[in-house]
Amino acid sequence: MKTKNSSIKTPGLKLFLVAPMILLALLVISLNTSAQQTTKVKTETTQPASDKDGMTDGAYQKVDEMPVFPGGDAALLKYIGENTKYPKDAKDKRIQGKVIMRFKVKEDGSVSDVSVLNGVNPSIDAESIRVIGTLPKFTPGKLKGKSVAVWYMVPITFALN
Repeated sequence: MKTKNSSIKTPGLKLFLVAPMILLALLVISLNTSAQQTTKVKTETTQPASDKDGMTDGAYQKVDEMPVFPGGDAALLKYIGENTKYPKDAKDKRIQGKVIMRFKVKEDGSVSDVSVLNGVNPSIDAESIRVIGTLPKFTPGKLKGKSVAVWYMVPITFALN
């Protein structure tokens, strides 16, 4: 008699346990499909447009000879350090961090299209843009012996003592 009673309750219990498992599996599959579609859209929209020669947004990223700041990379970082003024509001709030700047060194060596790739704070970002805009001319980058516009990136670190 005990065997009959337990076998009658078991199908109901099995259904009670299996139904949530099926719903959970459907939910996971649905979320996984949704995440894959979202990732695909993000990838397509964040890639810069480049042409067949490797030019991206009007300048190259890879060239035979990179642009050179007068005096080299050490002189570039020294120039940035000497000409950067810590914004008062950021100093008062004790905001620190590293700003990654991107700019174009044009065919004539001048700097243009300055932008912040990774910012810290609006006033610190604005100061970084200002300083990069004051850079003197570089020796331009070269591709196949010809001067070309090249994208250049440089970090600017803001740190309080």
